[in-house]
Amino acid sequence: MPIQPTLRRAQSPRSGRTQRFAQRMTFPRVGQCFDIELTRETDGWFIRIPEIGAVAHAGRRSTIELVARECIATRTGIPMGYISVFVAKETP
Repeated sequence: MPIQPTLRRAQSPRSGRTQRFAQRMTFPRVGQCFDIELTRETDGWFIRIPEIGAVAHAGRRSTIELVARECIATRTGIPMGYISVFVAKETP
């Protein structure tokens, strides 16, 4: 039975070549989930986004996610549709 040629050759561990790895990204990227911290205030909710060092204010509990995503999109340039938020800490 004939052997089919492969597209790449196996390298020996002693070939002297170093493997190249992609550098780890430390900045926000598309599809990232951001942790947010909430604090209840007399006139609404204080939103802190530690990953980007931003803060925002929402008047109602139902608008917290939208306000946080708008703030992140403005600061990072990531489209709102690719941003998700997770409430990591909530202080009453």
